[in-house]
Amino acid sequence: MSRSSPTPAQRRILASGRWFSGLPSSFQDALCDDARVVTLHAGELLFQRGDENDGLYGLLDGAIRFGAVSVAGRESVVGLAERPQWFGEVALLDGGPRTHHAWAELAATLVHAPLPAIDEWLAQHPAHWRHIGQLAVHKLRVAFSLIEDARLHPPRDRLIRCLVSLASGYGQREGSMPRTLRVSQERLGSMLSLSRQTVNALLRDLEREEVLVRVRGGLRIPDLERLLELEAAIR
Repeated sequence: MSRSSPTPAQRRILASGRWFSGLPSSFQDALCDDARVVTLHAGELLFQRGDENDGLYGLLDGAIRFGAVSVAGRESVVGLAERPQWFGEVALLDGGPRTHHAWAELAATLVHAPLPAIDEWLAQHPAHWRHIGQLAVHKLRVAFSLIEDARLHPPRDRLIRCLVSLASGYGQREGSMPRTLRVSQERLGSMLSLSRQTVNALLRDLEREEVLVRVRGGLRIPDLERLLELEAAIR
C-alpha cells in the first residue's frame, strides 16, 4: 500500500460524484487538504469488520467490494463501489467499528481523509454533519430498495436493477455512465443471492437481446439506453 497527496486531476474525479460536488468548497478542501492517496493491489484488504474507524475514503479508480467471511471461510458480498463513490461514514457517525470487510476487487486508487482532520473540522463547523448524514441516508435508501427488490421482483428484474445501480454508482455518478462494468458473474450472484448458474442464464438472455456482451472480467453495455428502458419498465 503506497500513499501520496491528491492531485488537482484526482480532485476533479471526486468532483464528478454527486455527493462530493454538492459539498461546500470549504468542506471539499477540508477532506482533501490532509488526505492521502492510497493504492491497493487486487485482492488487498483495506479494512476488516471490527477495525477502528480511520476516516472516509473516496474512490478514484478500480473497485472495492464489501462483505463478510463466515467461520467456514464462505464470503458474502453486500456491495461493490467504483469511482467516485465515498464510504466509511457509518463508523464516523456512530463512533463504532467498521461494519464489513473491504477488499480491492481490482487494483484500486483511493483518497483517504483521516479521522482526526475530519473530527476537528466538523467540531468547528457542526452544521456540516448533515452532509455526512446525507451520504449515509442515500445508502440506506439503496439498501431499502434492494430489500424490496429481493421480496417483490423476479431474478431478471433484480439483475437489471443491479446493473443500472452499478453503472450509476448507486446514483452517485454524475454525467455519462460507463459502458463497461468490471464485475464478475460470481460477484453478481453473491450480491443478489442468486446462483452463478442463474446469473449466467439471465446474462445469456440479455446478451441474446443485445442489451449487453459478456467480456473477460466483466460486462460491456453497448445499448445502455435499452438497459435503462428495461429498468424503467419494472414495477
